[in-house]
Amino acid sequence: MAIDGKTSRRSGGKSKTDASPLHLVSAFAAGMGVVLGQTATAEKSNEITAIPELLAKLAIEGCVVTIDAMGTQTKIVRTIRERGAHYVLCVNENHPNLHDLILFANIDPRGPLTPNSMHETTIKDHGRIEVRRCRAYAAIDRLYKSEDWQDLESFAVVERIRTVGEHTSTERVFYISSLPADAECIARAVRSHWEIENRLHWCLDVQFNEDQSRVRSGYAANNLAIVRHIVMNLLRLNTTRKASIKSKRMLAATIDEFRAELLGVMT
Repeated sequence: MAIDGKTSRRSGGKSKTDASPLHLVSAFAAGMGVVLGQTATAEKSNEITAIPELLAKLAIEGCVVTIDAMGTQTKIVRTIRERGAHYVLCVNENHPNLHDLILFANIDPRGPLTPNSMHETTIKDHGRIEVRRCRAYAAIDRLYKSEDWQDLESFAVVERIRTVGEHTSTERVFYISSLPADAECIARAVRSHWEIENRLHWCLDVQFNEDQSRVRSGYAANNLAIVRHIVMNLLRLNTTRKASIKSKRMLAATIDEFRAELLGVMT
C-alpha cells in the first residue's frame, strides 16, 4: 500500500484571504490499482500529521506500507506497526545521520558490510536500458538510533543505472524496513510505490484534468477529489470490457447498461 500526497493546483486562490490549494494524502493499493482512502492536510499543516490520521482509518494488517522520505518519522512507524502492517520507508537528508551511515556502510571503520541478499533486474523499454539493483542488510546495529524505529529489521540500498543512447546515469536511494533483509521483497515494495504516481496521480491529471479544476468554494474541491477516486476505482475494477480509463468514461456516459453495470445497479 503506497501513501503519497497530491496538490490540486488550481483549487486555491492567489490572494492572502483565499484558502490554500487542496492537498490530499491518499492510500493506494498498488496490486489492485484502487484508492483505499484519503485525507486532506489541514491548513498550515503537512503530510506528517495527515498520514497517521489516514492510517488510523484503514484496515492495514498484513500490508506493506511504503511512503516517501517525508513520511519517514518515528511516530508514523509506530502507527504502522501498531496497526499490524510492515513498512518500507525512504531515508533522505531529512535524517542525515541515518542517511550517512547507510551511505558509507561499505567503508564503516568497524568493517565493511556484506549484504544479506541481493536482487537485480534489467528492463529494456522506450529506447532505454535500466538496471535495478537492491542490496539488503540486517545489521541494524550499525544504524544511528536504530532503537527509535519500532521493529526495525533491515535497511536497503536501491541502485538504478539508466542508459539512454550513450548517456548513463546512476541513482541510489536508501530505505529502512520492518521486513527481513530480503532484497527481492524490498525491491518489489519500492517498485510498487511508483504505482501511486503512474496509476493515480498521473490519471487524475491526464484523464480527469484535476489540476485544471478551479472549484474552490467550501469543501467542494475535497468532495470532487473523493468522487474522482470513487469513479476511478469503479472503472478500474470493471473487467467486462478491455478499454482505457478514458474509453470507459465515454462508454459510461453514453451507454446506460454499462453505467448501471459500473454502479452495480440491476437493470
